[in-house]
Amino acid sequence: MEVWQTNRQAAGGRLGALPLPEEPPDLQRVRLIPGPPPLLAVPGPGGGYLALHGRRPWEEAEALAARVPLRRAEPLVVLGLGLGYHLLALLPRLAPGQALVVVEPEPEVAYAALMALDLSPLLGRPATHWVVAPDPKEAARELKGVLGGRRRPPLVFGHPASLRARPDYFQPLLQALCPTPAPRRAPGLNRERLRVLVANPDYFLIPEVLRAFRRLGHEVGLISFDKRREPGEEVLRRILAHLTDFRPDLLFTINHLGVDREGVLLHCLERLRVPLVSWFVDSPALILDLYAGSGRDFTFIFSWDPTYIPRVRALGFVHVHPLPLATDPEIFRPDGTGDAGGHRCPVSFVGNSLTRPVAEKLARLPRDDEFLEIFQQLTAAYRRRPYRDLVTVLQEEGLAAHPRVAALTDGERVDLEAGMIWAATRDYRRECVRQLEAFQPVIYGDPGWGELVGPPFRLRPEVGYYDGLPRVYRESQINFNATSLQMKAAVNQRVFDVPAAGGFLLTDYREQLAEVLEPGREVICYRRPEEIPELVRHYLRHPAARRRLVQAARKRVLAEHTYRHRVETMLAHLRGAL
Repeated sequence: MEVWQTNRQAAGGRLGALPLPEEPPDLQRVRLIPGPPPLLAVPGPGGGYLALHGRRPWEEAEALAARVPLRRAEPLVVLGLGLGYHLLALLPRLAPGQALVVVEPEPEVAYAALMALDLSPLLGRPATHWVVAPDPKEAARELKGVLGGRRRPPLVFGHPASLRARPDYFQPLLQALCPTPAPRRAPGLNRERLRVLVANPDYFLIPEVLRAFRRLGHEVGLISFDKRREPGEEVLRRILAHLTDFRPDLLFTINHLGVDREGVLLHCLERLRVPLVSWFVDSPALILDLYAGSGRDFTFIFSWDPTYIPRVRALGFVHVHPLPLATDPEIFRPDGTGDAGGHRCPVSFVGNSLTRPVAEKLARLPRDDEFLEIFQQLTAAYRRRPYRDLVTVLQEEGLAAHPRVAALTDGERVDLEAGMIWAATRDYRRECVRQLEAFQPVIYGDPGWGELVGPPFRLRPEVGYYDGLPRVYRESQINFNATSLQMKAAVNQRVFDVPAAGGFLLTDYREQLAEVLEPGREVICYRRPEEIPELVRHYLRHPAARRRLVQAARKRVLAEHTYRHRVETMLAHLRGAL
């Protein structure tokens, strides 16, 4: 009540049409989570609740305020109020008379902010204007009235969590404030030989894609960066500099790496009419949920798993296409040089135990026993019935409204979903690999396998993708595969690399498998872990059958599934659309 009355007195009549009763109203749609510091959760676009602030909101606010584009005397429009942390952090950076316009669609968010924090420095500022309007058209009219007859677009900054909570409101409002001219054809795509700029975060697919572009006769420019150590602002600066210096016809990246979440790069690419090609080989929905703004006419998303396409299109992306993984036959071939390197064995499995990635995700989430129980419940539910998104699992487990879940930030929800999938995959892989026990298999992977299996499994260190791995595939009589549970339909890299190297593959069934290789003639698959021992026993006893399968699979892979084929498919989609 004291905070409410302080803010009510400071506001005077500056909150426009928003009524301010004597006492704080009851909140029905939003959830104010008591502090210190207080936090706020609002209904999200996909169901459930979305936290508008992290557990350290003042630190988060200072970081946001430092990124706000400011020019003295230029009005600044801030989209999204939250509880006002970012606005209070922004005040010292504003010129005394600089106009600040705060836009919020949900009156209950404004009421929650007035209950939670002392906003009197903001409310008492004469140059601050408030637009609290549930209708984006009404908000646009009020904004135009506040901004007057300005011709140039105002400075606009969106509170990221608010933008993600209400894209249906803020996207049309942004379009009204900063209209984008109708896109014209990308002129460079008319040329047979393209200039391709590749953002290289040292990801395993990048060298193969580079070679494929060059084999097709295209000129390639490269931007190398360390996605873990270099700040995003520096990566963005270098990419923008290369756009000016190299003048590419398209920008290629993996998993949207190098693209800033605030949409600056996408905006520049659209203005320059340079398409972005982003090939996702991890869950695109997990990644793209973090990026502000809708899909762009010059953004092309390719997903290795076709089941993610509806969810990505629902985020506003227009050009979304399936694109399976592939192989590089210059790396994976049956006539490799050198000896076997001690890799000859009846059965091998190459893969990560996922124990460390799961631990890293858990370290970024609340660490108390209550939250750990929630995580374990979600993991078990996902393991029983995988391929559901986090919102669905939370709803079906009765956890969508749990206050510990509602308090999570966007980034923490992404970590929770990834951790849930990886933990379930860890348990699934352990179950499948244990079916191989009678054959004393060799496992090439990280030390975490020592926590999951023991003798008679033979544990060996990870092997290099470009040297040791082709030899393992060639020299193992049976190469075993257990696909990640984030892949509902897609097949993973081994499905292409093993046959290209002249190896025999036993893999779990996925819908995409029948599209890339013919089960029974080019690949052998199991549908349940219990089927594994008998299949292994049979094909160890029948080497001639293994050879026939390997020959047929390799012929198909070389004819249809190299990186050159994938690059040709990407360019065909671009040229057809632009």
